[in-house]
Amino acid sequence: MCSCQANAGTATVEKSLGGVDFLVQGMTCGSCAAKVSAAVRGVPGVEDVEVDLGTGRLTVAGDVDEPAITAAVIGAGYSISQT
Repeated sequence: MCSCQANAGTATVEKSLGGVDFLVQGMTCGSCAAKVSAAVRGVPGVEDVEVDLGTGRLTVAGDVDEPAITAAVIGAGYSISQT
């Protein structure tokens, strides 16, 4: 079980050619990354999700609805902000 504080981090968003990249802070373990990945995979239109715990990068491919991604991450217990 993860002992981290899920609400401790925030995220910024950068558009990329293949979708949307989120720079997430506050993921402290593999369980955090898996929780974020599972929440985002549940968003309609999302085709692929990659989470790099080392860099904090969340890459989402497919028909990306940024408000839906934000809602999914918040629903998983994390904070997210778009810049």
